[in-house]
Amino acid sequence: MILQVHSKDEFINSFLSPLSRINNTCVLDVTDKGIHTLLAAADNTVILYGQYKKSLEVDEPLTLNLPDLGRLIKILQCIDEPSFSLHVESNHIRYKSDEMRFKYHLLDSGIISSPPINIQKIKGLKYDTTLTIPYTSIINLIKSANFTIDIHKVYIQTKDGNVYAELNDMQSHNVDSICLKLGDSFKGTPIDDPLPISFETIRVLAGIKCDTINIFINTKLNVMTFEINTNVAKMTYIVSGLAK
Repeated sequence: MILQVHSKDEFINSFLSPLSRINNTCVLDVTDKGIHTLLAAADNTVILYGQYKKSLEVDEPLTLNLPDLGRLIKILQCIDEPSFSLHVESNHIRYKSDEMRFKYHLLDSGIISSPPINIQKIKGLKYDTTLTIPYTSIINLIKSANFTIDIHKVYIQTKDGNVYAELNDMQSHNVDSICLKLGDSFKGTPIDDPLPISFETIRVLAGIKCDTINIFINTKLNVMTFEINTNVAKMTYIVSGLAK
C-alpha cells in the first residue's frame, strides 16, 4: 500500500504536530478523502477529533496505529522533498530514496484505544454561547502569562458585549492576575460567571496557525468546544471545564 503525501510541511505542521500535543500515540483512519482520528489527553481533560482534509492517493482505506508521533514527525522532517510516498506494510511504514531510507514500526490493532466518545453526539450538543476570536488574541494571552507566576487557569467571561480571558486562580489568595480582551462580540447567553479552563489548553490552541478560532460553550455540562478550521485540517477540541 502506498500513501502519497503532497505537502510535507502541511501534513506535519497542520495535522501531525497538533495531534502530538494531545497524545503521542494515536490511530489514524486513512481514505482517499483524507485522514481522521480521535484521541484524548492523558488526564482526559481534552479530547481531539482531528481531520486532515487533503485528498490522498491510497489504494484502499487503511488504519495506522502509531506508537510514537514525535519520532514519526522527526523522521518525516528529515525527508528532503516537499512531497513523498510512504509504503505501508502490515506492521510498519517504510520510505526509500536516493538520499535516505527508514522503517517505522506500527502497533497491532487494539493496543491503542480511542476515547469512548461518540463524536456525532458532541456535534449534536446544544450550546448556550458561541464566539469567534482571532488567533492573535491567543498569542497575546500566552505572552501575558509572563506577568503571572504559577497560574494555570484561564477564566472566560463576557462583559458589555465583549469577550475576556483572565489569567488567575480564584481558589488562591494574593496572586497576580491579568485580564485581556479576546473579542468584541458573541452569540447566545452572556457568560456572567467566569468559566475556568487549563492554561495548557490555550498553549495547545496556539500550535496551529490560523485566522480565527470558534468556541462553543455548554455551561450546564461545563463543556467547551474549540474549533480550528484551515484549508488543510479541521481540529475540534472538546474541553472539560475546571473547578474554580
